[in-house]
Amino acid sequence: MNNFNPDTYCGIYCGACSIAMYGETGHPDDFSACLERIPREKMVCGGCKSDTVYPGYRMCILRPCAQEKGVEHCIDCVDYPCKIYSKWNSMAKSLPHIGEASASLELIKCEGVDHWIAGQKKRWSCPDCGASFSWYQSECRNCGHKPASGTYQISGWKKLLCRFMLPLVYRKGKTLSN
Repeated sequence: MNNFNPDTYCGIYCGACSIAMYGETGHPDDFSACLERIPREKMVCGGCKSDTVYPGYRMCILRPCAQEKGVEHCIDCVDYPCKIYSKWNSMAKSLPHIGEASASLELIKCEGVDHWIAGQKKRWSCPDCGASFSWYQSECRNCGHKPASGTYQISGWKKLLCRFMLPLVYRKGKTLSN
């Protein structure tokens, strides 16, 4: 992912982003498969701190707040954790990768963003061939190895919700950019 910045305001590691990886590789996981009707070339994202943001991510409530306040991470804000962050974090019930964000922000604050990114890159890479894993990918696309740390699954009602909500968020975000 050229010119991709995996750092975020919220504490999610975008280097394991299902949508950005699908846009780059063309291989969907359970999460990005929810957007099967959207052309792959529309799945381009440079990370939330870049100028090239996937249209669905324009709906994020944290990005404009952090940009307006001039903070690099939500934890740098004097209001953290605020109502906006708490509301966003409640989505972890449906999207489990969000559940890691608060702990990641604490690590960023204590050990620095470069240390956190290095650790996340290692966590979300195949130990055999070095290829990147996405949050919702069950095995390496290159060699079939299972990830050392668990990835997440979307099944049952969450998959139905995902297939309905993600295209809706994409369309809404796309109208914001026009």
